[in-house]
Formats: sequence, structure tokens, C-alpha cells
Amino acid sequence: MDMKNPSRLEGESSASFDKLISEFGPKSYSNVDLMRFTSNFSNKIRSGGYGEVYKGQFANDVTVAVKVLENKDVVGETFMAEVSTISKASHRNIVKLYGYCFEPNMKALVYEYMENGSLDKILYQNHHSIIEWGKLYRIAIQIAKGLDYLHNGWDEQIIHYDIKAGNVLLDTKFSSKIADFGLAKLMNRDVSRVPLTRTRGTVGYNAPETWIPGSHVTFKCDVFSFGMLLFEILGKRSNGMEENWFPQQVWEQFKNGKLEVIFRDSGIMDKDKEKANILSKVAFWCAQYSPELRPSMTDVVLMLEEKIPVGKAPNPFEFSQLSNCSMVPLLMVIPDVCSKG
Repeated sequence: MDMKNPSRLEGESSASFDKLISEFGPKSYSNVDLMRFTSNFSNKIRSGGYGEVYKGQFANDVTVAVKVLENKDVVGETFMAEVSTISKASHRNIVKLYGYCFEPNMKALVYEYMENGSLDKILYQNHHSIIEWGKLYRIAIQIAKGLDYLHNGWDEQIIHYDIKAGNVLLDTKFSSKIADFGLAKLMNRDVSRVPLTRTRGTVGYNAPETWIPGSHVTFKCDVFSFGMLLFEILGKRSNGMEENWFPQQVWEQFKNGKLEVIFRDSGIMDKDKEKANILSKVAFWCAQYSPELRPSMTDVVLMLEEKIPVGKAPNPFEFSQLSNCSMVPLLMVIPDVCSKG
């Protein structure tokens, strides 16, 4: 069975699958084990596109999060993507995978528990939370470091494909970790471009090139998603789907020398405005329509940490203006669906 071909999981036994992934390290658990850990799945803490997450506890009192995958056609592919990528990754800003369950009626993953939940809850549902903007800036750097590790930090490379606020988890100290590798792709470092068989990612975050099945993408699609996330951190709000799109508002105010308006409306205090200015400029670079213009995550980290200067970026939204297309939903701009006015 080919580890890189998830579709071949169909019809394979749980035993053969366990034998296959034993080399990756996570422990195999039974459905009975999971029921014991979670008190019969009594404490649901999160729901997502691929299943539900329950709070649980090992016998040694270590708290865990058990992600139960829905029984969909893509469950094998999703499961394989998570196990084959995250189990190989080890970084302080990547959520830790403890184990898995792969049985006919139960596909689940056991992760470390993150006490403060996902970043989207902080940004959108609790807009006036006590978390200060300076701490959000540190969270942005941590996410960037996690992504840099996935792209450049070891002997292989992982494209996450779904970087967004909902897939960033926060521990008790509000340190951030990247989670949800259900769309991720593990590849050799000598492979620079990956063909897409279908659209990947989340509307509002995914790069324009990921909307074209049959196209080839690089790790720069994650850089674009990170740029969209930076805009949301800047404003402590969802970019949304409205016509008056927030990232474009930021660019227009920047172009007119009025970023202070954005900072004021976003509640950013004077002491944080210098870093907010840096974050805005980095976001413009990451959100470039052309992948070639986007920086590597290594450079993104260096820019956010003020170790290298941030140059002036081209207008990241110029394509929509030239083609007379709306920027809503976020950069779903494909030439053959745009008509000149």
C-alpha cells in the first residue's frame, strides 16, 4: 500500500493500516480506549468540516483532544494526510499528535489539548477580549515560525493548504500552534510544484492559484493564507465577504498615508502602532496575487521580528481593478470568470 496514495486505503484492514504507519510513531488506540479517555464522548469542545473534537484525559491525567472524523468519502485521505504529515513534524508551534484510532466504524486522532481554543474565537467571537494587540503580534510571529518549519525546517516539506484562524490553537499562555492537517501534503524537498486535482483550502484564505483544478502550486499558497490571517489579526475581525473588503481598506488607507485610521478603528494603542505598521506591510507582501512575489516564510519571520526591513509592496489587489472583478469573496479571481465592464 502506497503511503502517498490515500485513496488506496479503501478496503484495507485496520491491521494492515496500523502496520503501515507504525514507523511514524503515534500510538494506536481502540474505540474502547477513546470512549474511556472521553467519558463516552461526553464533552464536545469543537466542530469542524471533517468532524468533531472531544476533551479527554489519559490515565496519567494528561488532557487530550480527540478529533473524530466524519464518515465521508474523503475520510481515508483526510486521515492519512494528518497522520503522514503532523506525525513527522516536531516544533513548538505545531500541535502534537499523540495517537490515532483506525477501525471500521471509528477514525480518530488524539492530540494535545490547547486550553484557550482556536484563534478565531479570540478574534471574532470575543472581539473585546482582554488579550492585548501586542500579544496578537507575538502570536503572528509564532504562526510564521511554525509555517517556516513546515516549509523549510527539516528534510522534507509540508504544504498545509488551510492556514486560517480556526486552525491556530492557543495554550494556557496564549502560545499558538498550527493544527488541522487534513488537507496537508508531504513532499520531498526536490519537488517544488504540486499538481492540484481539486480546489483546496477555505474561502477567504486560500490563494487564487488553488481555485484552479489542474494547476500546479507551491508552498507560497500557505504564504498567501498567512497574509489573509495577518489582516484579521490587525483588525481583530473577520475579513468577511462584504463589498467593502477589509484588506483592501487597509491598502487604500496605506496608499493615502492614513493607516492611522485603520489602527484607530481597530483599537490599536499608540505603543503598538509601529508593530501594526510592520504587520500591515508584511501582509501586503504575503497577499500578492503572483506567488513569485510572495516572500518565503523565513523572510516573513525575519521581517516580523524586525531583523530585515520591509520594503514597499506592489498593490496586492491590482488584478481585481484591471479585470473589473469584485474582490469578494477574497481573491477568488480567475480570469475566465471575470468579465470586462
